[in-house]
Amino acid sequence: MLEVRGLSFSYGDFSIEGATLEVKEGEVVTLLGPNGSGKTTILKAIYGLLKPKERCVFIDGRDFHGLPIRERAKLAGYVPQSHTPPFPYTVLDVVVTGLASQLGPFESPRKEHYEKALEKLGLLGLERLKDKPYTQLSGGQMQLVLIARALVQEPRVLLLDEPTAHLDFKNQVKVLGIVKRLAREEGISAIMTLHDPNLASLYSDRIALVKDGKIRAAGRPHEVLREEMLRDVYGVPVCVLEFDGFRLILPRTEVIQ
Repeated sequence: MLEVRGLSFSYGDFSIEGATLEVKEGEVVTLLGPNGSGKTTILKAIYGLLKPKERCVFIDGRDFHGLPIRERAKLAGYVPQSHTPPFPYTVLDVVVTGLASQLGPFESPRKEHYEKALEKLGLLGLERLKDKPYTQLSGGQMQLVLIARALVQEPRVLLLDEPTAHLDFKNQVKVLGIVKRLAREEGISAIMTLHDPNLASLYSDRIALVKDGKIRAAGRPHEVLREEMLRDVYGVPVCVLEFDGFRLILPRTEVIQ
C-alpha cells in the first residue's frame, strides 16, 4: 500500500500543503482538478522527481524516498504525460530502458531483459509493434508503451500523469481500462492525475479533489463528485446526473449559452 502523509512542497509562489492520501493494493486513486491545481506536482513529489520538505511517502510501511534508487525503481513506476526519445528507438528498446536502474553503468541489456519487455508488451497487446520505431506510433500506442516501460520494473505502485492527455475518445477509454485491469489483476496500487471528472468517475475507486495545492476532499466517486464540491474546485456551476450506476457531470446550461 502507498501512503502519503502530509506532503508539502513549494516553488515560487505556489505550494502543496499537507497532502495526505493512501492507495491500497489493487486500487486506482485519481487526483482530480483543473489545470494548475497542483496534481502533477503532487505526483512528481510522491515519486521523488521533486523533493518534499519532509519524508512523507511510504510503500508497505517503508520510507520510499530513503531507499536506494534501485530499490525505489522496483517499488514504483512512473508514466509521464508524454515522452520523445532523442533517437527513433524500437518499441522493444524503449520498454527495456525501464530496466536501466537495474543494470550496471557499463552493462547492456541481456536476453532475459528483452524477454521480460516482450512479456509486458504482450500484456498490453503490443507485441506486434516490438520492432516498430517508437516515434511512428499513435498517441494511444505511445502511452501504452510508456505503461509497459513502467511495468517491466514489476512495481508495486504505478503513478500516471494525465495518461489520457492528447488522446482521442477511443484511446482514453482503452488506456484507462487497461490501468484499471492492471490494478485488479496484477495487484498494483495505481495513482493517476486527471482533469475530466467523468473519466475519473468511470475508472477510479477513489478520488481526491485538488485545488490550489490542497486536497479539498477525498473518497469514493459518489461521495466526492457532488455539485457543490465540483463548483468549488472548478469554479463553474455543474449538474450531476445519476446514470446506470455512474455519475455524469455536465456544466449548467447558463454557462454555455
